[in-house]
Amino acid sequence: MKKLIGSFVFALVLGFGMASFSFAAGDMAAPSTQTIKGDLLKIDGEFYVVKDMAGKEIRLHVDKTSQLDGTFKAGDKIEAQATDKGHVSSIKQAKPKM
Repeated sequence: MKKLIGSFVFALVLGFGMASFSFAAGDMAAPSTQTIKGDLLKIDGEFYVVKDMAGKEIRLHVDKTSQLDGTFKAGDKIEAQATDKGHVSSIKQAKPKM
């Protein structure tokens, strides 16, 4: 009887432990993204420096996993989807407001 209760308690603890790992993995799998619109000030290797609409300079990391919709140069108005850590998932020319 003690072995049965011990096995049940072990399975219960193991189940709760695995559930907490699955919740933690879910948080890490989907980083939040933000849209950044502004003027491209310069391209420095894999980093794009953008001046957003509030006048703040933001350094964005662009690599081979980033989707680039065209080619970019300093002075372009861009719209980028980036993580809160500054990695760009996609970047395109910003459409002018009507």
